[in-house]
Amino acid sequence: MASVTPQRRARSDSLESDNGSKRARTDAVLPDSFRRSPEARSQNKHQKGSIVRVKLADFVTYSSAEFHPGPNLNMVIGPNGTGKSTLVCAICIGLGFKPDHLGRAKQLTEFVKNGTKKAEIEIELASEPENVVVTCRIARSENKATYLIDGRQATRKQLEKLMRSFSIQIDNLCQFLPQDKVVDFAALSPANLLIETQRAAAAPEMAQWHDKLKKLHKDRKAKDAERQRTAETVASHEKRQNEQEADVTRYREHAEAQKRIAALEKLRPFTEYTIAKARHAECKEKERKAKETLERLKRDIEPNFREEQKQRAYVEKVNTAVESKARLVTRAETTAGSHMVQHNEKQATIESLVADLDAEKKSIKEITKDLPRLQQELRKTKNAMENPPPPVDFASYNEQLREKVTEIREITSKMDEIKQESDGLKQQVQHQHQNLQRIEQEREHSQTQAGQLANKLRTHSRDAAVGWDWIQKNRDKFQSPVFGPPIVECQPKDPKNAAAIEAMVQLSELSAFTATSEADFNMLSNTLFKQLKLSNINVRSVRRGLEDFRPPCSRETLHGLGLEAFVLDLIEGPEPVLAMLCDNRNIHATGFTSKPLSTQHLDALKAQNSPISSWVTATDSWQVIRRREYNASSTRSNALRPARIFTNVSGSHTEDAELERRTNDANRALRTAQDRLQALNDEYKELGGRKKQLSTEQEEIREEKNRLQKQQSDFAGLEPKLHRAEQKLTDARERVRSFVERKNAMTHKIDKLYLEKGQKVIDYANAVESMRSLYVQMIEQMVASVEAKSDLARLKERNEDERRQYQTLQVELRTLNDATRQALAHGKQLSQQCRAIAAEMQQDEYLHKVYDDMPEWTPEQLQTEIESVQARIEMNHGHGGARALKEYEERAKRIEAGKAKLNDMDKELTETDEEITSIRGRWEPKLDQLVGHISEAFSENFSKIQCAGEVGIHKDEDFEHWAIQIKVKFRDNEPLSILDSHRQSGGERAVSTIFYLMALQSMARAPFRVVDEINQGMDPRNERLVHSRMVDIACSEESASQYFLITPKLLSGLKYHPNMKVHCIASGEYMPEDHEKLNFENLARRALALRG
Repeated sequence: MASVTPQRRARSDSLESDNGSKRARTDAVLPDSFRRSPEARSQNKHQKGSIVRVKLADFVTYSSAEFHPGPNLNMVIGPNGTGKSTLVCAICIGLGFKPDHLGRAKQLTEFVKNGTKKAEIEIELASEPENVVVTCRIARSENKATYLIDGRQATRKQLEKLMRSFSIQIDNLCQFLPQDKVVDFAALSPANLLIETQRAAAAPEMAQWHDKLKKLHKDRKAKDAERQRTAETVASHEKRQNEQEADVTRYREHAEAQKRIAALEKLRPFTEYTIAKARHAECKEKERKAKETLERLKRDIEPNFREEQKQRAYVEKVNTAVESKARLVTRAETTAGSHMVQHNEKQATIESLVADLDAEKKSIKEITKDLPRLQQELRKTKNAMENPPPPVDFASYNEQLREKVTEIREITSKMDEIKQESDGLKQQVQHQHQNLQRIEQEREHSQTQAGQLANKLRTHSRDAAVGWDWIQKNRDKFQSPVFGPPIVECQPKDPKNAAAIEAMVQLSELSAFTATSEADFNMLSNTLFKQLKLSNINVRSVRRGLEDFRPPCSRETLHGLGLEAFVLDLIEGPEPVLAMLCDNRNIHATGFTSKPLSTQHLDALKAQNSPISSWVTATDSWQVIRRREYNASSTRSNALRPARIFTNVSGSHTEDAELERRTNDANRALRTAQDRLQALNDEYKELGGRKKQLSTEQEEIREEKNRLQKQQSDFAGLEPKLHRAEQKLTDARERVRSFVERKNAMTHKIDKLYLEKGQKVIDYANAVESMRSLYVQMIEQMVASVEAKSDLARLKERNEDERRQYQTLQVELRTLNDATRQALAHGKQLSQQCRAIAAEMQQDEYLHKVYDDMPEWTPEQLQTEIESVQARIEMNHGHGGARALKEYEERAKRIEAGKAKLNDMDKELTETDEEITSIRGRWEPKLDQLVGHISEAFSENFSKIQCAGEVGIHKDEDFEHWAIQIKVKFRDNEPLSILDSHRQSGGERAVSTIFYLMALQSMARAPFRVVDEINQGMDPRNERLVHSRMVDIACSEESASQYFLITPKLLSGLKYHPNMKVHCIASGEYMPEDHEKLNFENLARRALALRG
């Protein structure tokens, strides 16, 4: 539960008590600076847009809190971590702005208090006629915020419109400066500071004019550069035109000649057509003569060809007869083969029937012998059916089996439970044995020096001890040496100096780990913090050797100051660890003496020119803080406490007692587990024996049941068995009786097959005789075919020369036919081309003129003319040809377009200049006036602290570079200099920043502004002066802006004004449920009463 108890001014009616109420007595006790100011409340009121109330629920650290800010300066104080900056976060998010402006968490869900589902912010803004209440609700599950204005749902656009109407600019660092953005504001460039200043203190159109001027200048610069490039391009084109003019003239003559060549080439078909026509007539005449020669030869050789043709027909007739006889021979061979196959089939059938008859005789003999046995089996079955087995109660047997199974299953389940429990107990026994081994190892380790040091480290930092144990077990993971804390790595050279060492080196450094490489530092930090989740540890990285840390003075100077040595001289240990202590605690520059210091030595050590800033004696530690720019210093001393770390007294007795307790606990747990395990083993064996007995009984019952079931089954099968026996006997008798009939039938069939077999032998002999006769006839026809083919070959040889001559003439005739057709096609093609050219000449006078100049030219004459013109072209080459002419003409067009573009650009530049002059004439005077007012207020603020400062404008041709120029002077012997990170200290820059913000307040349009911990880095003197000036400005009657100042620091005696309100933050787990019980007024009253 968190609560906020602001120190508010009391209402007037609460002070007007006639009977001397408690409130009246409080005012009598408290000084004026602590009293409420009812008069101020009645005079001042919240300006439009200022914050009247902030209510939080489950937001960041607060479960419930409510703030009531005053209309002027609100000072929010409280220790670190109480939630002061949470108010700043609530104002930003509650008014609809993004968390990015806070410089902290980026997700809205991170602002919901841990363990809750949603957060709510309610902000009341002053307005007329009624205040406006903005409510923000953040749901963790949705990671988004919903807003209400006066209880009604509102969109983000509606909320942004409302903020603009109040001139609330959370995104402007001049109005809203959270703790994590202070550095960003101080780092604002002068140009960006001008932008933020205009947003905060100038009319809206000022920033618009500035943006317009920047855009216009940028556009003018771009247009001017473009005009320059265009002008250069036009000049370059004109120069190139002048250079190419002569070449273009020559090329045009060259082009004319090429044009004549093209015309002559186009007219070439006219000269070729006459040649083609004569060629066609020549080919046609040759074709006619070839046809006549071929016809004459055909008539001469036709009788010989007719005789050859007649002989060829005879050869074909004889070949046909040979083929016919061959087919008949083949058919006869097939018929004879078929008769032989049928003969063999008859023989095989006879043999099969004879074998079947023999088998039947043998089977009948066996059946006759088996008839007595079948009769005996039938009588035996009938006798068995006359003696049935006694009835059996199988349900009883089944019930006995079920009982045995159930009992066995229960025993098995119990044994499984025992086994499971036994396995767990065995693991416990094993675990306790291992635990005892570890305790014994720890006892042995605690007797060593390393163990005692580890125990000492564990006493002072358990997290550091865990980290040191991990490092020792994982040395192989590091690239370079890694050292443990100085508690285990270092020791005093003289134990008497342990208290002095511990006074100057804090526990945070004595328990810090030292890495000697960046990679090991990163790996170790990641392991200890993220993986092992350790928190109370420190990791340091050493980048310099011990020799780099030089003492601030010589030994003689040190002794002259009454000191004996430096603290570094009192410690021994690894050099990287000592270098780490030098880097973090300056032990190489911290003096030491075992004797009291005289007043003269103390004065010398405190002097401004003393090289020593801290030292330690046998009884005290001293530190001097010097501010040379103010010629001031402060001294702090603390009494030495007894050494707690570097002592010979160890916690061994405590460790031994702890180890003994752990040993007893482990032995006790071990005995308990072993006793229970033995009892379970005994019970397991007993149950196993019973299970075995039950299994035997179950098997005996099952065997008896099976035997009785077999008896019943055998008796039930006797009747079918009787039927089968009777059927077998009947079948055997019938088989014997019918054997004679089957034997006679088979014998008759065999006789018939013998007759058919003889007939097939006769048929085969006839077929062979027919085949022989056909074969003789086929041979005779084959002889006649050979003789006919011989006569045909003789005739073909005699007619071969005439045939070859005839074929040659046929080829020549086909060639002439092709030549005639090609000549005709070529002539037609040329004719079509000539007609097309003639049609073109009707439109092309130049082509017609060239045609008139060549009325009867041959192709050779045309070629000669073309070659003549070509020679002239080669003598006058065109220096670039068509490409140069095309470039010349296109360049002329570009020159004309470029000149037109230049005229347009000149007009645009003139218009832009006029617009810049017009806007600048309105913007610059107002900006000068605004910065002048800021400078006056800024200078007045600096004069109050006996320093000087002014604010000006750096003006530049480029409006992007216009900037706020802040000049300050903190010392009398120096001129005003520009504020930057090189000339002024961090405190001086902080003073300048807050004074600049205060200067904006008198003219700012913002209804409120927030500054979170801007006083960080200031010395007490400047902080008092700045605070006083802030109170004067924020609480003046002319102040129109509400102010929130967040700080954890609270110096005594700060200036107080009745118009300011101080909010004291108190939060944490010890807050009372009723926060009204925590009354700061009563606490202050008691404190003053104690002070007397």
